Amino acid sequence: MARARVWVAVAAGLAFLLKVMLAFRTYGTGDIGRWQVFADGVRSSGPVGVYALTWPSAFYNHPPAIGYFLQFVNGMQDLGVSLGATIRVTASLADVVTAFVVFELLRRRTTLVRAMSSGVLVAVSPVLFTVSGYHGNTDPIFTMLTLLSVWLLADRDRPLLAGMSMGLALGVKIIPIVAVPALLVYAATLGARTFWRYAVGGALVFAITWGPALVLQGHNVIANVIGYKGSDLRQWGLIQIGHWLGDPWWATFLIGPGRFVVLVLCCAGPAYLVWRRPWVLPGAVGLSLVGFLLLSPAFGVQYAVWPLAGAYLIGFASATAYNMSAGLMLVAIYNRWSHGLPWDRAQASKYTPTEVFYGMLAWVALLWVAVVGVRTMLTSERPEPAAQPRTKSGGRAVTDVSSVHDDDSVSAPDER
Repeated sequence: MARARVWVAVAAGLAFLLKVMLAFRTYGTGDIGRWQVFADGVRSSGPVGVYALTWPSAFYNHPPAIGYFLQFVNGMQDLGVSLGATIRVTASLADVVTAFVVFELLRRRTTLVRAMSSGVLVAVSPVLFTVSGYHGNTDPIFTMLTLLSVWLLADRDRPLLAGMSMGLALGVKIIPIVAVPALLVYAATLGARTFWRYAVGGALVFAITWGPALVLQGHNVIANVIGYKGSDLRQWGLIQIGHWLGDPWWATFLIGPGRFVVLVLCCAGPAYLVWRRPWVLPGAVGLSLVGFLLLSPAFGVQYAVWPLAGAYLIGFASATAYNMSAGLMLVAIYNRWSHGLPWDRAQASKYTPTEVFYGMLAWVALLWVAVVGVRTMLTSERPEPAAQPRTKSGGRAVTDVSSVHDDDSVSAPDER
């Protein structure tokens, strides 16, 4: 196992160094310019007051924890480190943690080879490389915090810290709300004390980060953050299929009230699976993120990060298919936006037919991940227990693994 960790560490370390080089040598995408506007707004009005500001071409649509992060970014700018470099190095560090969390979750639930291979492929993912190292956004940070919450709760028996991690994830982006029901259901299966420690941890961080913004700038927070509909560049998934079919009524519905149906499905489905089979928690959380991007009516290139690491908690082959196809899509898009190599400054524009084709390949791969996840989690049998040690909270800890599964199925731990 030590050797496997070394392989993951080497891959993650090398990828991190390359991302840092890219971050310091390139400007990135137009998002860097918007981040600078937001950072200037935080400098002038504070992490809460920024919600009251408007600009000709942008509005502040990030959850409250990002305002405090931008204070840190401004501090780094005062020290001579560019905003773009700080944001991208932070995201790249999150990727290192994500790779190790994927490895740690899987090594207890499947073969060591699969766990190591998954950790390595997350570490060197072209999706994470381009988004964290070049694009410049916070999506890799919330995915890291979400999976860290799973690991702390399921494998480390640290429900308070797990809840705090999820609370912080929700302060970075609101997307991980889809994973919260499954985590709460799982915590409840471990006993009332574990449930309340997890809930209190999450609620405490949520109150600290969201509370002042909701009290002082509630209208703008609800309208611009919670009510944000995503980019109008909808060349992805079901909406792209709708474009090919002449934009039927269901595509319009999905863009409007249908997005709330998607939210409910992605919250309730994984929670139900965990309620029936608690040992599938990691895969169920991965499925919540996979399903949300799969069914999402909105799309931005950085969104490709959302399901990537979680997909490896479901199936190796299908996750790798998504990793490679989504990476191909992003490389093609960024290469055109940057006017070829060497990349420096990317100007976003509508996707070409070839890029749409690559994107639909990635969407089909993501559909494969979801089908694998639903099928295997619905049929997963409770693993044979080994010993029965008690958790600190009186419930049974789901920790170790003795069962071995095929390379493209969700893994179930021993419930001990």
